[in-house]
Amino acid sequence: MVKPLTEYPAGTIVRVADIDGGRRARSRMLAMGLTPGCPVEILAGGPAGCRVRVRGCEVVLCCGLAGKILAVDKDSVEVPPCDCCPGTQAKAS
Repeated sequence: MVKPLTEYPAGTIVRVADIDGGRRARSRMLAMGLTPGCPVEILAGGPAGCRVRVRGCEVVLCCGLAGKILAVDKDSVEVPPCDCCPGTQAKAS
């Protein structure tokens, strides 16, 4: 099931499904490594925003941007894993 990052609890590992925003927001998220299929670990979350680990870096997203990043459970078949992250990892890196 596809949900925004703000709806996942801390400690969850998800995969980016899509970025539901304009060209500028999408460009910004892609530049930070939040690409479709990429694993993301939610370090702290909620409606006020999210702190996540993606590709080995911690990123803090305001509630507006975090709400635009749609994600699925790391084991979901709805979104294929990205090619740049080796295998199905337990940790987001």
